Amino acid sequence: MKILAISDVHGEDNENLYKYLNNNDIDIVIITGDITNFGPLEFVDEFISKILDCDCEVMAVPGNCDPAGICKAIRESDAICLHNNILSFDNVVLFGYGGSNPTPFDTPGEIQDNKIYGDVYELLANYDFVANDEVPKVKILVTHAPPYNTGADLTESGDHVGSQGILKSIHEFQPQINICGHIHEAKSISKIGTTTDVANPGMLKDNGAVLIDIGEGSDYTINMISLDG
Repeated sequence: MKILAISDVHGEDNENLYKYLNNNDIDIVIITGDITNFGPLEFVDEFISKILDCDCEVMAVPGNCDPAGICKAIRESDAICLHNNILSFDNVVLFGYGGSNPTPFDTPGEIQDNKIYGDVYELLANYDFVANDEVPKVKILVTHAPPYNTGADLTESGDHVGSQGILKSIHEFQPQINICGHIHEAKSISKIGTTTDVANPGMLKDNGAVLIDIGEGSDYTINMISLDG
């Protein structure tokens, strides 16, 4: 199974994305938030429909710059809204949580970090409670906000501005992968401890994407790619 992750669309199309999807065998496209730039919500269906036309499933979480109604717009586009949801199939489990910890910009999708921690903790704990550990799974946490103090949350000024709640949840449950976004200039793949790869594909308009290739059991590879390559 091949998963392509993109982020921070901000209402701007990128024809390189559709060319890549038509020329490569991708099963699922994950959008890690900020599909719009404070709206309009009509763009969600327009954008996601073009991806669906490339014979891929689409899953998404909202970002801090997406307005109220974003989850409904994602669902009505025939994509799966992963926000505060768990989706398990084959040997993959996806956990989703959108929005971001507070920013200086008072954007509509901001959430207090202690609530982010509580909600993400509940998602991961609920799966841990019912999961069969004898069946190998690749656990992927899909968030808009990056975890604090990683390559994915580093601003141009050198500050780490990610979510401490997400970081704490990752330390406690150790998913194999966290795909995030939010910090445009922090395009990177980094590591939390020895267990969790953290990937921020950067803004879609800059042609960044993350390719995850899931093999047998819990085997996978994760790489940053360029859509115009």
